[in-house]
Amino acid sequence: MGAVAATFALSSCGIAQSIIQEAANGADGGSGGTTGTDSDTGNIGSNENNVMELTVGDCFNESEMNSALMSSEVQGIPLIDCSEPHDSEFFYSEILPEGDFPGTESVNASAEEACFGQPFTDFVGVEFAVSEIYASFLTPIEAGWEAGDREILCYVMLPDETTTGTLEGAGR
Repeated sequence: MGAVAATFALSSCGIAQSIIQEAANGADGGSGGTTGTDSDTGNIGSNENNVMELTVGDCFNESEMNSALMSSEVQGIPLIDCSEPHDSEFFYSEILPEGDFPGTESVNASAEEACFGQPFTDFVGVEFAVSEIYASFLTPIEAGWEAGDREILCYVMLPDETTTGTLEGAGR
């Protein structure tokens, strides 16, 4: 199960990363970083949650996130109150060190280590390789890096099912 999950997670990351690249280039005139939302309207369920303001503990449906990121004008990620049915949850954040952009391959390697390694085990309660829960991540791209984005944001997801509450300690 872990190998399938890793393959899925990596392909999801590639999609999300290229979408975020386009969003960074298009939503703010190409300078990277934010997506141009009004921070006063960034409430859960408002469809106005700035991509750069997502935090550990936010819940969402991955298909809705991917749709939002694929739109020609990214307004934000539609978050869901965790007490409502959802399939995904941000569970870990890691800030990469300052310096020149290390390259997509290096950033992805850091994300894989963080999101499929000990932080996943600590959050879910079992190792990624034996878990029924998938993981993926959002990573900084070069344009965002130049604007100060250094965050890897990991999320867990349930394939073909929803949950309420958190997946922390799910043990599966």
